[in-house]
Amino acid sequence: MDYRMPLYIQLQDSIIKKIDEKKYLPGEAIPSERKMAEAYGVNRMTVKRAVSKLVEEGYLVCKPGSGTYVAQRDKKKIDLDNSNEAGNTGITATLRKGGMEVKNRLLGTGEITGSKYLGYKLGISDDEMIYGIYRVRSEGDIPFAVEYTYVPAKYFDDLDEFDFAKVSLYDYMEAKGHMPCHFGQKLVICEANERLAELLQVERGTAIYKINYQGADADYNIVEFTMSYLNPAYTKFRFDVEVS
Repeated sequence: MDYRMPLYIQLQDSIIKKIDEKKYLPGEAIPSERKMAEAYGVNRMTVKRAVSKLVEEGYLVCKPGSGTYVAQRDKKKIDLDNSNEAGNTGITATLRKGGMEVKNRLLGTGEITGSKYLGYKLGISDDEMIYGIYRVRSEGDIPFAVEYTYVPAKYFDDLDEFDFAKVSLYDYMEAKGHMPCHFGQKLVICEANERLAELLQVERGTAIYKINYQGADADYNIVEFTMSYLNPAYTKFRFDVEVS
Protein backbone atom coordinates (compact mmCIF):
# COMPACT_ATOMS: atom_id res chain seq x y z
CA MET A 1 0.00 0.00 0.00
CA ASP A 2 1.15 3.54 -0.77
CA TYR A 3 0.67 5.49 2.45
CA ARG A 4 0.92 8.82 0.64
CA MET A 5 -2.61 8.22 -0.67
CA PRO A 6 -5.70 7.62 1.52
CA LEU A 7 -6.03 3.90 2.16
CA TYR A 8 -9.69 3.68 1.18
CA ILE A 9 -8.90 5.16 -2.26
CA GLN A 10 -6.09 2.64 -2.74
CA LEU A 11 -8.47 -0.13 -1.80
CA GLN A 12 -11.10 1.18 -4.23
CA ASP A 13 -8.50 1.20 -7.02
CA SER A 14 -7.46 -2.35 -6.17
CA ILE A 15 -11.05 -3.63 -6.28
CA ILE A 16 -11.77 -1.82 -9.57
CA LYS A 17 -8.60 -3.28 -11.07
CA LYS A 18 -9.69 -6.79 -10.11
CA ILE A 19 -13.11 -6.17 -11.66
CA ASP A 20 -11.52 -4.85 -14.87
CA GLU A 21 -9.13 -7.81 -15.00
CA LYS A 22 -12.05 -10.24 -14.47
CA LYS A 23 -10.61 -11.50 -11.19
CA TYR A 24 -13.96 -10.48 -9.68
CA LEU A 25 -16.70 -11.42 -12.12
CA PRO A 26 -20.16 -9.82 -12.48
CA GLY A 27 -22.51 -11.38 -9.94
CA GLU A 28 -19.65 -12.77 -7.84
CA ALA A 29 -19.41 -11.94 -4.15
CA ILE A 30 -16.28 -10.06 -3.11
CA PRO A 31 -14.47 -11.10 0.10
CA SER A 32 -16.02 -10.04 3.39
CA GLU A 33 -14.91 -6.85 5.15
CA ARG A 34 -13.01 -8.92 7.69
CA LYS A 35 -11.11 -10.89 5.04
CA MET A 36 -10.28 -7.77 3.04
CA ALA A 37 -9.11 -5.94 6.15
CA GLU A 38 -6.78 -8.83 6.94
CA ALA A 39 -5.54 -9.16 3.35
CA TYR A 40 -4.72 -5.46 2.96
CA GLY A 41 -3.62 -4.78 6.54
CA VAL A 42 -6.22 -2.08 7.16
CA ASN A 43 -9.12 -1.70 9.58
CA ARG A 44 -12.68 -2.66 8.69
CA MET A 45 -13.87 0.95 8.64
CA THR A 46 -11.44 1.62 5.77
CA VAL A 47 -12.84 -1.37 3.90
CA LYS A 48 -16.40 -0.27 4.61
CA ARG A 49 -15.73 3.23 3.28
CA ALA A 50 -14.11 1.93 0.08
CA VAL A 51 -16.90 -0.56 -0.56
CA SER A 52 -19.61 2.04 0.11
CA LYS A 53 -18.08 4.39 -2.45
CA LEU A 54 -17.96 1.61 -5.05
CA VAL A 55 -21.60 0.79 -4.36
CA GLU A 56 -22.46 4.48 -4.96
CA GLU A 57 -20.52 4.44 -8.23
CA GLY A 58 -22.24 1.28 -9.46
CA TYR A 59 -19.30 -1.14 -9.34
CA LEU A 60 -20.73 -3.16 -6.47
CA VAL A 61 -24.16 -4.12 -5.17
CA CYS A 62 -24.85 -4.67 -1.47
CA LYS A 63 -27.42 -7.34 -0.63
CA PRO A 64 -28.32 -7.16 3.09
CA GLY A 65 -27.92 -10.49 4.81
CA SER A 66 -26.09 -11.95 1.82
CA GLY A 67 -22.98 -9.92 1.03
CA THR A 68 -21.53 -7.51 -1.51
CA TYR A 69 -21.41 -8.48 -5.16
CA VAL A 70 -19.87 -7.21 -8.38
CA ALA A 71 -22.63 -5.40 -10.27
CA GLN A 72 -24.10 -7.07 -13.32
CA ARG A 73 -22.99 -4.41 -15.76
CA ASP A 74 -24.55 -5.07 -19.11
CA LYS A 75 -23.68 -1.53 -20.18
CA LYS A 76 -20.19 -0.99 -21.61
CA LYS A 77 -18.06 1.86 -20.39
CA ILE A 78 -17.72 4.60 -22.96
CA ASP A 79 -14.12 4.81 -24.13
CA LEU A 80 -13.35 8.46 -24.82
CA ASP A 81 -9.83 7.81 -26.10
CA ASN A 82 -10.66 9.34 -29.47
CA SER A 83 -8.53 12.46 -29.63
CA ASN A 84 -6.22 11.03 -32.30
CA GLU A 85 -8.88 9.58 -34.59
CA ALA A 86 -9.93 11.11 -37.87
CA GLY A 87 -13.54 11.92 -38.65
CA ASN A 88 -16.43 12.57 -36.31
CA THR A 89 -15.19 12.10 -32.74
CA GLY A 90 -18.32 13.18 -30.89
CA ILE A 91 -19.90 11.05 -28.19
CA THR A 92 -22.72 10.02 -30.51
CA ALA A 93 -20.25 8.75 -33.12
CA THR A 94 -18.13 7.04 -30.46
CA LEU A 95 -21.16 5.17 -29.14
CA ARG A 96 -22.27 4.16 -32.62
CA LYS A 97 -18.86 2.62 -33.29
CA GLY A 98 -19.29 0.53 -30.16
CA GLY A 99 -22.75 -0.64 -31.18
CA MET A 100 -24.52 1.63 -28.69
CA GLU A 101 -26.99 4.43 -29.24
CA VAL A 102 -26.99 7.73 -27.40
CA LYS A 103 -30.13 9.43 -26.16
CA ASN A 104 -30.26 13.16 -25.50
CA ARG A 105 -32.50 15.07 -23.14
CA LEU A 106 -32.46 18.76 -23.90
CA LEU A 107 -32.28 20.93 -20.78
CA GLY A 108 -32.33 24.19 -22.68
CA THR A 109 -30.89 26.33 -25.48
CA GLY A 110 -30.36 30.03 -25.91
CA GLU A 111 -28.45 32.95 -27.37
CA ILE A 112 -25.74 34.59 -25.27
CA THR A 113 -23.95 37.90 -25.69
CA GLY A 114 -21.60 39.88 -23.49
CA SER A 115 -19.83 36.92 -21.87
CA LYS A 116 -16.11 37.71 -21.69
CA TYR A 117 -15.32 34.20 -20.45
CA LEU A 118 -17.15 32.37 -23.26
CA GLY A 119 -15.90 34.87 -25.82
CA TYR A 120 -12.33 34.20 -24.70
CA LYS A 121 -12.84 30.43 -24.85
CA LEU A 122 -14.28 30.68 -28.37
CA GLY A 123 -11.76 33.24 -29.60
CA ILE A 124 -14.39 35.84 -30.47
CA SER A 125 -15.20 39.34 -29.27
CA ASP A 126 -17.56 39.99 -26.37
CA ASP A 127 -20.31 41.38 -28.57
CA GLU A 128 -20.51 38.38 -30.93
CA MET A 129 -23.46 36.04 -30.56
CA ILE A 130 -22.95 32.66 -28.88
CA TYR A 131 -25.42 29.80 -28.91
CA GLY A 132 -25.69 27.54 -25.85
CA ILE A 133 -26.98 23.97 -25.85
CA TYR A 134 -27.50 22.11 -22.57
CA ARG A 135 -28.09 18.35 -22.63
CA VAL A 136 -28.13 15.16 -20.59
CA ARG A 137 -26.52 12.33 -22.57
CA SER A 138 -27.66 8.76 -21.88
CA GLU A 139 -26.87 5.29 -23.18
CA GLY A 140 -30.11 3.38 -22.89
CA ASP A 141 -31.74 4.58 -19.69
CA ILE A 142 -28.45 5.41 -17.96
CA PRO A 143 -27.33 9.07 -17.91
CA PHE A 144 -23.58 9.28 -18.27
CA ALA A 145 -22.94 12.97 -19.06
CA VAL A 146 -24.30 16.46 -18.58
CA GLU A 147 -22.99 18.82 -21.23
CA TYR A 148 -23.01 22.60 -21.54
CA THR A 149 -21.92 23.41 -25.11
CA TYR A 150 -21.27 26.84 -26.60
CA VAL A 151 -20.67 27.60 -30.29
CA PRO A 152 -20.15 30.86 -32.24
CA ALA A 153 -23.44 31.74 -33.93
CA LYS A 154 -21.60 33.21 -36.94
CA TYR A 155 -20.70 29.71 -38.16
CA PHE A 156 -24.11 28.19 -37.50
CA ASP A 157 -26.79 30.65 -38.59
CA ASP A 158 -29.64 28.11 -38.64
CA LEU A 159 -28.72 26.21 -35.49
CA ASP A 160 -31.91 27.19 -33.68
CA GLU A 161 -33.95 25.34 -36.32
CA PHE A 162 -32.68 21.92 -35.17
CA ASP A 163 -33.75 19.74 -32.26
CA PHE A 164 -30.53 18.56 -30.64
CA ALA A 165 -32.40 16.08 -28.50
CA LYS A 166 -32.69 14.12 -31.77
CA VAL A 167 -29.93 15.46 -33.99
CA SER A 168 -26.23 14.91 -33.27
CA LEU A 169 -24.54 18.28 -32.81
CA TYR A 170 -21.36 17.02 -34.47
CA ASP A 171 -23.30 15.65 -37.46
CA TYR A 172 -24.83 19.11 -37.83
CA MET A 173 -21.44 20.85 -37.48
CA GLU A 174 -19.94 18.48 -40.05
CA ALA A 175 -22.75 19.30 -42.49
CA LYS A 176 -21.97 23.00 -42.02
CA GLY A 177 -18.28 22.45 -42.78
CA HIS A 178 -17.13 23.27 -39.24
CA MET A 179 -16.80 19.92 -37.48
CA PRO A 180 -14.29 20.02 -34.59
CA CYS A 181 -11.20 18.01 -35.47
CA HIS A 182 -8.50 19.72 -33.38
CA PHE A 183 -9.01 19.62 -29.62
CA GLY A 184 -7.71 21.09 -26.43
CA GLN A 185 -8.97 19.22 -23.38
CA LYS A 186 -8.65 19.62 -19.64
CA LEU A 187 -9.76 16.84 -17.29
CA VAL A 188 -10.35 17.41 -13.57
CA ILE A 189 -12.13 15.54 -10.81
CA CYS A 190 -14.88 17.40 -9.00
CA GLU A 191 -17.78 16.65 -6.70
CA ALA A 192 -21.32 16.46 -8.02
CA ASN A 193 -23.42 19.33 -6.73
CA GLU A 194 -27.12 18.86 -6.07
CA ARG A 195 -28.17 19.59 -9.68
CA LEU A 196 -25.52 17.39 -11.31
CA ALA A 197 -26.18 14.59 -8.84
CA GLU A 198 -29.85 14.65 -9.75
CA LEU A 199 -29.17 14.62 -13.50
CA LEU A 200 -26.50 11.89 -13.34
CA GLN A 201 -28.46 9.85 -10.76
CA VAL A 202 -25.60 9.73 -8.27
CA GLU A 203 -25.24 10.80 -4.65
CA ARG A 204 -24.45 14.45 -4.02
CA GLY A 205 -20.70 14.80 -3.45
CA THR A 206 -19.83 11.82 -5.66
CA ALA A 207 -16.50 12.28 -7.47
CA ILE A 208 -17.17 12.84 -11.18
CA TYR A 209 -15.14 13.80 -14.21
CA LYS A 210 -15.27 17.30 -15.64
CA ILE A 211 -13.80 17.86 -19.09
CA ASN A 212 -13.47 21.24 -20.74
CA TYR A 213 -13.23 20.90 -24.52
CA GLN A 214 -12.13 23.52 -27.01
CA GLY A 215 -12.72 22.25 -30.53
CA ALA A 216 -11.41 23.82 -33.73
CA ASP A 217 -12.34 23.00 -37.32
CA ALA A 218 -9.93 22.04 -40.12
CA ASP A 219 -8.99 25.71 -40.57
CA TYR A 220 -8.33 26.09 -36.82
CA ASN A 221 -11.37 28.26 -36.19
CA ILE A 222 -12.56 27.59 -32.64
CA VAL A 223 -16.10 26.28 -33.11
CA GLU A 224 -16.91 24.71 -29.75
CA PHE A 225 -16.40 25.13 -26.04
CA THR A 226 -18.00 22.39 -23.93
CA MET A 227 -18.06 21.69 -20.22
CA SER A 228 -18.90 18.02 -19.84
CA TYR A 229 -19.62 16.35 -16.49
CA LEU A 230 -19.35 12.56 -16.65
CA ASN A 231 -20.23 9.70 -14.33
CA PRO A 232 -16.94 7.74 -13.96
CA ALA A 233 -18.88 4.50 -13.47
CA TYR A 234 -19.70 4.59 -17.18
CA THR A 235 -16.68 6.35 -18.66
CA LYS A 236 -13.03 5.48 -19.10
CA PHE A 237 -9.97 7.23 -20.48
CA ARG A 238 -6.62 6.03 -21.76
CA PHE A 239 -3.53 8.19 -21.95
CA ASP A 240 -0.32 7.69 -23.91
CA VAL A 241 2.72 9.19 -22.22
CA GLU A 242 6.04 9.67 -23.98
CA VAL A 243 9.18 10.21 -21.93
CA SER A 244 12.07 11.91 -23.70
